[in-house]
Amino acid sequence: MGKAKPAKTRARAAPQPVSVRRWPRPALAPAILSFAVYANSLGNGFVGDDKEQLLQNPVVSAHNIAAAIGSGVWAFRGSAGNYYRPLQFLVYILLHGLFGFHAFAFHLLFVLLHAANSVLVYALAWRLTGRDRAALAASLLFAVHPIHTEVVDWIASLPDLMLTSIVLLAVWWFARKEGRPRGLEIAGHCGFYLAALLSKETGVVLLLLYAGCERFALRRTLSQMKSNLKFYGALLATLAVYLAARGSALGGLAPGQETFHHLAPAEFGLTAVVIAAQYAGRLLYTGDLNYFHVFHPTTGIDSGFLIALAALIGLAALGVRRRTPSWMSFGLVWIALTLAPALNLTGVGQNMFAERYLYLPSVGFVWIAGMAWTWLADRRAPLAWAAGMAILCACSWQTIARNGDWHDDYTLLRKTVTQSPDSGIMHNNLAGVYVDRNEFERALAEERLAVKCEPLAEPFHKNLGAMLLALHHPREAVGEFEIAVRLQPSDGMARDLLREAQAAAAGQ
Repeated sequence: MGKAKPAKTRARAAPQPVSVRRWPRPALAPAILSFAVYANSLGNGFVGDDKEQLLQNPVVSAHNIAAAIGSGVWAFRGSAGNYYRPLQFLVYILLHGLFGFHAFAFHLLFVLLHAANSVLVYALAWRLTGRDRAALAASLLFAVHPIHTEVVDWIASLPDLMLTSIVLLAVWWFARKEGRPRGLEIAGHCGFYLAALLSKETGVVLLLLYAGCERFALRRTLSQMKSNLKFYGALLATLAVYLAARGSALGGLAPGQETFHHLAPAEFGLTAVVIAAQYAGRLLYTGDLNYFHVFHPTTGIDSGFLIALAALIGLAALGVRRRTPSWMSFGLVWIALTLAPALNLTGVGQNMFAERYLYLPSVGFVWIAGMAWTWLADRRAPLAWAAGMAILCACSWQTIARNGDWHDDYTLLRKTVTQSPDSGIMHNNLAGVYVDRNEFERALAEERLAVKCEPLAEPFHKNLGAMLLALHHPREAVGEFEIAVRLQPSDGMARDLLREAQAAAAGQ
């Protein structure tokens, strides 16, 4: 008998530690590119929720740190909700104390944070793959991807921007230590986890991302992962502290459920599948970016649902397949985990499908795209470079153009109502902008459209009645106020306005 040959084993080569002298040089490219494509956003103003959350928020102007930590996002206006994000307002307080309400300072911070996130994408991609070109391609795509414009251009999206910085830095540190934190390192990761949770509710998934990094990126078995039980136990204790603070601040863990949307269980499940697939599609196709997507629930099993379900099943099967490369598995797991909180459809705001929810999930997408580009470059270099440059140029052009839409409320809302003409809230908001501009006839026309789109929205009838009354149409105003009172009998302001309109109509 011949000598037995040793069995071949497929071992995963661990990437070498990133040298301080190596990775910062190429990492400067995504930082510079990200700043270049968002430079024209530095002249933008405050838009949308910025006016309330920042400019009109007594918590910020009074530098009330206790209120920022001990209350929800909308507590200052007496509204309950599911959003507990004290770090957002602590940063607002800090910037206001340094620069006042100067939009340039806020936008500059956002552009710099996005540049930093692009560098962190490079660092983590290099750490997990050991491929310079793949990490650079991923970070360049992240820097210019048009889906990020809502987060970088909108001050109210600070939680998404901060959360991504915290998560990227935390997972990079975890991977740098080969997923084996010890002693004070565990305390440091607990600090990252608490910061992520206090930035945005999506931060809860950082614990799962650590586990996903171990299982899919580092290719550890479940029995090997048991050595980190102390680490995960400390993270769970941190989560318990956060939940206690959240419950105290909001008066419950999720008191704002079904504030805007009510879905039966079957509708919820069907709609979640379709919206999840739409989010995945938006990472690939970013045409016609929209500030407000009108929500239409999925009420039955149709072709759209079946296509969405098949796509999600295919991606899930690819992610867990043993022969799938670790970088692809972890990229798909990253997308799924970070997108999952956005599928709490009855707990998010009125804008159920929002492009800002893709900022953190896109990290996994660009990793996959970067490795796919490298695979192509190794085989068809001219084609890969031509395609890569074309994609970067097209994304940069769309991002720069989209930044201009966020210049002010007037520009953004006029664009949005052409994209979502059946959105009552957008017509209502644009009407308010026209009032500020003393264009009352245009305001009246927009408010009529708001009522037409959402006839059961009491505030729109009240606003329309107030405009009609101001423009000396008291009889028509009476009708709108009567509808408002019928829809919301407890609205004392609507009753007072109704009496005022009735008196004015009687005097004509």
